[in-house]
Amino acid sequence: MKMRNFKFAMLTLGVLAAGACSKQKEGPAVTGPEPRSAGNRNQQAAVTNPNKVVIGYVPGWVNVTSLANSIDFGIVTHVNLAFFAPSSSGGMMANGQPLFSDFNASEINAVVTKAHAAGRKVLASLGGGDPDPNAGNIAIQFRAANRANFINNLAAFVTYFNLDGIDIDVEGSTLEQIKTEQNYAPFVAALRTKINPLGKLVTAATAAFNGGEIPASSYAYLDLISIMSYDNGWGGTSNHSSYDAALQHINKFLTLGVPASKLVLGVPFYGYKPTVGTGYKAWNQLIAQYGAASVAYVDTYDGYKYNGITAIEAKTKYAAQHIKGVMIWELSQDVTGTYSLLQAVGRKINTPAP
Repeated sequence: MKMRNFKFAMLTLGVLAAGACSKQKEGPAVTGPEPRSAGNRNQQAAVTNPNKVVIGYVPGWVNVTSLANSIDFGIVTHVNLAFFAPSSSGGMMANGQPLFSDFNASEINAVVTKAHAAGRKVLASLGGGDPDPNAGNIAIQFRAANRANFINNLAAFVTYFNLDGIDIDVEGSTLEQIKTEQNYAPFVAALRTKINPLGKLVTAATAAFNGGEIPASSYAYLDLISIMSYDNGWGGTSNHSSYDAALQHINKFLTLGVPASKLVLGVPFYGYKPTVGTGYKAWNQLIAQYGAASVAYVDTYDGYKYNGITAIEAKTKYAAQHIKGVMIWELSQDVTGTYSLLQAVGRKINTPAP
């Protein structure tokens, strides 16, 4: 059964231990928050600078058409449709419909139409933390014997739906298998060779905990690399996505060799209570249950730990100054108006480098 309210499925005990070992001690949610006033809380976001990106995931298990109509494409530059998986023979669609996905063709077309009208891009995200159990094993499709067929099918898929690329979000045991077999970078390189001449992007999401990272040998073949800087300290009681952890993760991947021009910081629009991985609640649910006056500008309330407006603004400001931009998991969890986290991103995404 799909865990449709969060991106990661339960990790193995070994991975959990690695994440717990790297967990940072909980401290202030934001280092040096900027003073706020009633006036700047309602400040309208500017259009995202063309040198920066704001990637927003759109899941297929929500009302996709309604969500597409609500997205502020002045801020969002790339939409990643979550998720798609191949058949056991590497197929991606049949009779004009995706084979293993919560999206149908009309929903894909609705997002593409809206985004392209605004000059923005839409990518199909491959895999996810909890892939369809009826789909084929993606790790097998990454193997040399199956690679060309799978990539041809991906190219046909993005062309058919007029998508702008493929986002690779393989995680957990699937990623471990691909890495053990040393197939990640060769697959990404071959995919890029196939679809880049068609004007399509190849991007990836990577975990931040030790052992969960995508291979450094793949960096050269990716257009954008998003750090999933959330769900940290699985099973623990600290904030799963602190400001300090975000900075640590950014610096970690810069040190590993990801160019700043490709690196994107993932931020969460949700929180947990009482431990990381339990009591999941989206930002819009927190606002609805407790009221904006209680939860909007803090990172913990009634035991829930999350990212409020102040933390999202601080993270976005740092990312705007030091790397390519931010990624959001996921857009359906936001609210509209004054307390929108996307609008908080928009207010800071154009912050100039110091």
